[in-house]
Amino acid sequence: MRHIVPGALILVWLASSAPAAQIETLPSQQIPEARPTPPPITRQPREIPGLPSQLPPPQGNTREIPLPEVFRGCWSGSVPRVDSMQPLSPDMGRLIWLTKTYTLCYKQAGYNGKWHLTFAEGAVADRREVSDQRQRIKVNSVSGPDRAELTAYLHFRTHGFIGFGGVARPSTLDELAHLHCNVLPERDLMMVSAVVFVETNGEPYANVTWHANFLRTGGEMGGKD
Repeated sequence: MRHIVPGALILVWLASSAPAAQIETLPSQQIPEARPTPPPITRQPREIPGLPSQLPPPQGNTREIPLPEVFRGCWSGSVPRVDSMQPLSPDMGRLIWLTKTYTLCYKQAGYNGKWHLTFAEGAVADRREVSDQRQRIKVNSVSGPDRAELTAYLHFRTHGFIGFGGVARPSTLDELAHLHCNVLPERDLMMVSAVVFVETNGEPYANVTWHANFLRTGGEMGGKD
C-alpha cells in the first residue's frame, strides 16, 4: 500500500489541475469506485511463560492430580540456606536469601479415596522481615511410586534495613520454585530439591538451587483441609 497510495494522490492532483472540459470528453477513463477495504486480521499475542501477574491469597488448595499413598499425612521443612545463587544482573549487588518454611498435607479425598494435596503453604520463616505474603503450591505430575513434581509461587515485600553489608532498600520479590519430592516411607522422610527463579521489583534477580529434608508431622492419616 505504501507504493499505491502516493500514485493515487498524484493522479488526483493532475485531474484537479486540468480544465473541466477535458474531464468531460474522457468518460471511459473514469476511475472505478473503490471497494471497501476489508478489516485487518488481528492476531492474539503469544503467551510468554513466567511469573503469574496475580497471585492468589495464602493457602492454596488443589485436588487435580492424585498421588501415591506414601505421600499421606503432613510434611514440613525449612530452607535456611541454598546450594547455589546465580545473579542475573551485574547491578544486583549482594544477594540475600531469607529462610523459607513449607507445609504440605496429603489426604484421601473424593469418592474414589485418592490421595491429594489438600493443604500447602510456603512462606518466609520470620514474618517480621516481610509483608504482603501470597503464595500458591500445586502438583504438576507424579513421576513414580514415591516421586512427585510440584510448583510453588511465593510473593512478598521486604523491609529496608541497614546491616554490615550496607543498606537494603524495600523490595518486592517473586519466587517461582520447581520442587522435586522423593518420599522415603520407612523413614517418614521427604527429600526435596528445588530450582528457583527470583524476580525483584519485576526484574530478573537470581537463579537459586536448594535441597532440604521434610519430615512427616501429621501421622499415618493426618492432613488438613
